[in-house]
Amino acid sequence: MQIEGTTPLWVAARALLEERGDDFSRCRDRVLKTFDPEDIHDLRVSSRRLREGLALFDPCYPPGNIARVVKKVRQVTRLLGEMRNLDEALLFFTALANELADACGRDLERLVRSFRKNRKKGLKRLKTGLRELAPESLRDQYRRIINSPSLFNPRDSGADLFAPLSGFARGALDVRFNAMLNLLPEARRVEGVEARHRLRIAVKHFRYRLEILHFLMGAGFPELLATLKGYQDVLGMMHDLDVFAGVVREAAFPAQTETVLQGAIAAKGGKLFTDFSTMLETTPFERIGEHMRHNL
Repeated sequence: MQIEGTTPLWVAARALLEERGDDFSRCRDRVLKTFDPEDIHDLRVSSRRLREGLALFDPCYPPGNIARVVKKVRQVTRLLGEMRNLDEALLFFTALANELADACGRDLERLVRSFRKNRKKGLKRLKTGLRELAPESLRDQYRRIINSPSLFNPRDSGADLFAPLSGFARGALDVRFNAMLNLLPEARRVEGVEARHRLRIAVKHFRYRLEILHFLMGAGFPELLATLKGYQDVLGMMHDLDVFAGVVREAAFPAQTETVLQGAIAAKGGKLFTDFSTMLETTPFERIGEHMRHNL
């Protein structure tokens, strides 16, 4: 059905959550057929969008109902995250082995072989876990829950289920946007590694919530989405480098090899921090907020 800003909240919640659930089921079925890395990545993203949709519309449902589904989907996300982390490490350290072949190519080749071995084991765990955590019956359970909003026994959440979606959407987007703003002062400092990690997660939540409500945004949505994706990419790569630096520390490399690798990772991280700082100047978060509110 066509959802608009004037659609009653409870109607919009059911329809939009059904879209998210159908997307998750399609991605799950595809992974169970192919176990292709791209399909695995798509399912992980779909699971995160589904969780954001459930968090968004949780006030429309009886206490605890949405939480049960979120718990199950979060387990799927974590299971898929193990494979994603291995795939990203394989890509990074394979490229680094080519880049630093003369200095520490052999040491890195041993590390890459261990990642490939772990990935084979992880794939077996994924095949088993996905069938256990996201069985076919989950689809029916999900639909029963999202089709039973608290119409006549509303929660003390302040959400009027018969009010237009648009007013609820503005408040819900502001919550995620303000969470990003609160992290900015610390995240823009060189030492603010943990704040940038939390900002990466906050940007992701805001982006997924915006994607769910994209039809309210008008013609400005693609530009806004591209800006958020740019921030998410650079923050994600910075976080990955922090993780990879930890891998190097724990790999028991010879001291000279570790020094070379940590230097290379630090150099890449420094460039990404410069890119992040430039983005804060050219497309500041305050402008993102203005853009969002102008288009709503």
